[in-house]
Amino acid sequence: MSMLKKTILTTISRKPIQLYNIKFNQIIYCNLSTKLSHNEDQHIPEYKHFKLTNLHPLKLKTSVGTKEEEQKAADHMGRQQNHIWSKEELEVAMSTLYRHQPKKLSDKIVNYVMYGLYHTFNFITGYRAVNPSVKAIEWRLIVLESIAGVPGFVAAGFRHFHSLRTLSRDYGWIPTLLEEAENERMHLLICIKMAKAGYITRSIVIAAQLVMTPLLMSVYLIHPKSMHRFVGYLEETACHTYVNVIKHIETPGTLLHKGWAHLDAPPIAIGYYRLPSDAKWVDALKCMMADETHHRDVNHTFADMKSDDPNPFLDMHKENAIKAWRLENKGESAWSNDYKLSSVADVKIGTS
Repeated sequence: MSMLKKTILTTISRKPIQLYNIKFNQIIYCNLSTKLSHNEDQHIPEYKHFKLTNLHPLKLKTSVGTKEEEQKAADHMGRQQNHIWSKEELEVAMSTLYRHQPKKLSDKIVNYVMYGLYHTFNFITGYRAVNPSVKAIEWRLIVLESIAGVPGFVAAGFRHFHSLRTLSRDYGWIPTLLEEAENERMHLLICIKMAKAGYITRSIVIAAQLVMTPLLMSVYLIHPKSMHRFVGYLEETACHTYVNVIKHIETPGTLLHKGWAHLDAPPIAIGYYRLPSDAKWVDALKCMMADETHHRDVNHTFADMKSDDPNPFLDMHKENAIKAWRLENKGESAWSNDYKLSSVADVKIGTS
């Protein structure tokens, strides 16, 4: 054994580190909580540098791994932890649909623009509130979630650089905005597990991102409150769409009931929301809908606040992490397997 390797192995004793062995072009992972002895046969997993393989680290893998690996990757405990919705919370969220009534001129303008885009989007996607088709909803959810993940990241980025530039605090807004962006991204990843995105859909997603990103950046640069109000209105439409979809899935005889009522929730949704192992696709949709109600309320609240007001949602992040840790520690899911989420068929929703 070379002197370099002996030195490395004999100096690790307190915490995990990652070392790159230049001579052997390998990464050596050592668990430093375990004392290494030259007389013991220690197993150290070794990984070849990407230059010695045909796989670049930024290249997408062709295999997604096992269901267990997928669920573990979706688990966000300790990293921008999402809210784990209980059965009672979901039932409350289903009944909290509302329309914010604009009073300021800026709010009226944003409201007009948002709903103009909304009705145009409905026309393009062929969406109808009464008995929508599976294909129309698949297309709609993918495009909607790909756009919804943009504003939070834009706002967090602006506030991050403003904090650095002015050497001042952010007052806790950035974590909430980043969690929102990550939450919307996870919605998208869940949706594409249930529907395939063709070339047309992918092209529209790219075009929408190219248009919406600089537009939202411009709005946030000039008037941050208007962007938060815009997102609030966007989330209102998302809430109505999700409740309408769930209502039709649970109504026998509809196209969505026929196509989706029997489907199981994908592993990524089970891991992300800590659902029971026998959860259905509609259970995941209810959790996603509840997320949207939270984003709606957060952005309408931010639109009414001054930019240097303390974030009132910070404690919620800690509570989310604690709840997720307790469920993980006890090996429990968000609700028991024998619990049946109540139907929302009787919830009154708008036709938009």
